[in-house]
Amino acid sequence: MPAESGALTLETWLARRLESAPPELAEAVWPLVRERLAEGEDGLVQASLDALAAATEGEATRADAVTLLAADAILTYALEASADPALGGSAAQASELAARIGPGGLIGERFNEENQEEMTE
Repeated sequence: MPAESGALTLETWLARRLESAPPELAEAVWPLVRERLAEGEDGLVQASLDALAAATEGEATRADAVTLLAADAILTYALEASADPALGGSAAQASELAARIGPGGLIGERFNEENQEEMTE
């Protein structure tokens, strides 16, 4: 878990949010987002999509369920962060991010494309 110092960063903001999360969820989130934090909210979105893809491959396990919950939490945190004025965000930025990632955006592109590939095989 990151140490807090200086100005509020996405990492410290996320650490504060995860303090109240169930420990197993917080422990699942950090490895998924650590390499993406420098990319801001877009990095969190990509981390969430990667985790979602990993959790839905193969046979479902308990670990996959935790990863799926972590993916959902990360996506929620990305939207919250984009709206938080303390991070330079706003409601307009959160709305724009939601539009970019919704069913007609990144999520739709990634998972509709995968489903189309599976259907043609």
